[in-house]
Amino acid sequence: MRIVALSEVLPGEPVTNRDLATQFGLHEQWLDGMTGNKSRYFCRLDSAPGVPKSTGDLAFEAGQKAMEAAGVGPEDIEFLILTTASPDHLMPATVNLVADRLGINNIPTLQLTSGCAGALQGLFTAQALLASGHRQGLVIGADTCLKMWPSAKDSRQMKPAEMVNFALFGDGGGAAVVSADKDGPGLVVEHLFLRGIGLGRKPAQIVKWFGAEGAAPGEAMGDEDYKAIEKHVPDVARQILDELLEKSTWALGDVEYVLTPQLNGVMTEKIREGLGVRPDQAVNCVAETGNNGNALPFIQLHRLMQKLKADASQKSRVMVATVESSKWIMAGMALRHL
Repeated sequence: MRIVALSEVLPGEPVTNRDLATQFGLHEQWLDGMTGNKSRYFCRLDSAPGVPKSTGDLAFEAGQKAMEAAGVGPEDIEFLILTTASPDHLMPATVNLVADRLGINNIPTLQLTSGCAGALQGLFTAQALLASGHRQGLVIGADTCLKMWPSAKDSRQMKPAEMVNFALFGDGGGAAVVSADKDGPGLVVEHLFLRGIGLGRKPAQIVKWFGAEGAAPGEAMGDEDYKAIEKHVPDVARQILDELLEKSTWALGDVEYVLTPQLNGVMTEKIREGLGVRPDQAVNCVAETGNNGNALPFIQLHRLMQKLKADASQKSRVMVATVESSKWIMAGMALRHL
C-alpha cells in the first residue's frame, strides 16, 4: 500500500491556554505545566461561515483536500473509510453523509468507532481492501469535542482532573488517499500491524452515550484513568517500536523520522526520551494542535510529507506508533518515502 497524499484541517483560530483560563476560571500556568499543550482548535456552532462546525464538516474538508493533493476525483475512489470517536449522529453514519458531500457513490463505505489508534485502524482496513482487489481509496480521521464542551457555569463545578480534558483535546480532521500501486511519489507501507491487548485490563478511557434518558445528576460524559495511561502507554509504545525495528531490520538511529503517541505535550516528550528517539527524529504537533484523536496521526504524517516534499531527493524511513488506552489497542507502521 502507498499513501499517495495527505491532508489536515484545523477549525477556526487557535485557542490558547490564556483563552481557556479566561473562559473557565483556570490558571494559565497550571495548564502549561499540567499538559504541555499551548493551543488547540475547536469547532463552534457560531463559527464564521466556511469554518467547520462538526465532525462531518472536518471529514469532508479533509477528504476533499487529500483528493485534490492526489489529483483524483470522486470517480477514482473505490472505497471510503471514516474513523471517529465523535460521529455527528448514531444514524445515518457520518461517513455516508461525507460521501454524499464529496460526490462519492456506489462504493463500500465504512465507519470505525475508534480513538487514538483509529488512523492506523483505518489504514489497516484499507490495506485489506486493496489486497482484495480495490486499487485506490480514501481514509479519513476526524473528531470534535463539541458535544462534551461544558458551559462556563458547569466548568466551575468540575474538578481540576475533569477540566484537564478540555486542555488536552482539540478538534481536527485528516485524510489519506491510498493506492495498491507502490510505484510513484508518497509513502510506501513496509509493515503495518494492529492488535487489541486489553484482555483483563480495565478501560483507561470511557466516553458514555446517555441515550434519550440523559445523564444521571452529576454523571460525567467522559472518564480517564491518567495513572494507568501514564504507566502503560510508554511501555506499549516501546513494544511497538521494537516490533517495527525487528520486522523492518532497521536500526533506530538510522530511521529518519519517528511519530510517537501524541497524548499531550508533557507525556509525548517523556515517551520520546524514554524510547531514545532524538529530537530531530520526532514528528510532534500535539502541543500546538491539541490531541485530535483520530485525526492526529494523519496531521503528523501530513506535516512530515510537506517537509519531505521540500527536498524531493530525500529518501527517508518513517515509523509510526499509536496506542489507544480506551480498551488497549497497539498499532505500528513502518514506511519508506521514495
